[in-house]
Amino acid sequence: MLKWTEQFETGSALIDAQHRMLITYINRLEPFTRVTNPTREELDMFMRVVAFLENYALTHFRDEEACMQRFKCPAYQDNRQAHSEFLDFYRGFIRRLQSDGCRPALVQELYDACVIWIQRHILRLDVQLRAFVAAPPAGDGLN
Repeated sequence: MLKWTEQFETGSALIDAQHRMLITYINRLEPFTRVTNPTREELDMFMRVVAFLENYALTHFRDEEACMQRFKCPAYQDNRQAHSEFLDFYRGFIRRLQSDGCRPALVQELYDACVIWIQRHILRLDVQLRAFVAAPPAGDGLN
């Protein structure tokens, strides 16, 4: 289970709240890794979590990239590239899920990949925003 810690903080209330929501939904995937013969309801719930994560990630990535661009964070391009790569992975997973079915090993793969990715991504790229959010650009009315 992934837990939010202060080390994940970016200094942006919006981005941090979105990260917390992503972590909450990634954690909602974990119980499905133990379901070997899902009921229709369990499968429907799993698919709703998967769809929510993709849609929420799209919104979050857009907001985070805009924030980094606004504050002229030097991690902007690397962050944008990482987001694109993650979405490629995630959409590939959805294609595999549709073709192979909802197998515990596949669900475990998604859960593990999301946990590892979000931790590394936030700690390597997103936290770079912290220094720039702390000192808002001149002329934006936030000084």
